[in-house]
Amino acid sequence: MKRLTYAIVAAGALLAAGTTRASTGGGSPPPTLDCTQAVASLGVIWPPNHTFVPVMIWGVTTDPSLGSVSINININIDAIHQDEPVDALGSGNTAPDGKGVGTNTAYVRAERSGPGTGRLYSIDFTASDGMGDTCSGVVQVQVPHDQGQGFIPIDTGQWYDSTQIPP
Repeated sequence: MKRLTYAIVAAGALLAAGTTRASTGGGSPPPTLDCTQAVASLGVIWPPNHTFVPVMIWGVTTDPSLGSVSINININIDAIHQDEPVDALGSGNTAPDGKGVGTNTAYVRAERSGPGTGRLYSIDFTASDGMGDTCSGVVQVQVPHDQGQGFIPIDTGQWYDSTQIPP
């Protein structure tokens, strides 16, 4: 976009003047990022062996109506939460359960509470293209209770900051 100052003159009289922004042609509009189709690189973690597992964000795209546009999309992990307490009964007494806030990769602990229903991690992120365009989203990762009947964790409705160490 270029700044354009104009004046409209007719028969020596100034009829209008102003400043506007105009496209000079040949350029592409800036990409519009879309976080609505984002997914975690790993949706289910098994076995629950208490190790940290890297999780990346995939599927952030640009507006398809823009055609083929090549840009670098940067991901920033904003927060990591879980639906079980960080040091829950039967979870191995390890804390914190998440790390990587401020980086492009979240690390979540492969564990869940023994007497629970399985663990859900919620990873908040922001994507940017380095040109001022951003979008935000949330992806989830599951650590099931077992690989039988309890395969799909049940959301407890309570969320805890995975990056905190309980007192």
